[in-house]
Amino acid sequence: MPRMTIAEIEQLMDTSFPDWRNFSSIKALGEQDITLEMPFRRELLRAGGTISGPALMALADTAAYFVTLAHAGPVASAATANLDIHFLSRPQPAPIRAVATMLRLGRRLSVSRVDLFSAAMLVAHATVTYALPPS
Repeated sequence: MPRMTIAEIEQLMDTSFPDWRNFSSIKALGEQDITLEMPFRRELLRAGGTISGPALMALADTAAYFVTLAHAGPVASAATANLDIHFLSRPQPAPIRAVATMLRLGRRLSVSRVDLFSAAMLVAHATVTYALPPS
């Protein structure tokens, strides 16, 4: 079960990273997952009219961070230890939805899976590990 609510995560982010709302918004929080949406912006496009890989990686990392916060509590200093992403198909120039699912939460590491969707199509899959600060 999550230890933080959407409102608590948003408050922590507003305090620690005030510009976060320019990039994505939290849409839902479940027992093991969190859903974010990155709105479409022209500056996210790359040649060929598709959303850039770095933008998708940033969204995957953000979703993994938020699911880590939800389950580990307010550990703003948690840091990405590993991010492995597989681009599966070209996303359309549209909002991207990220669903991060907590796979394992330990004392020192958090591991999550992040699926990225453009419309209803799965466009990328990531596994993200976060290092948690000592308590």
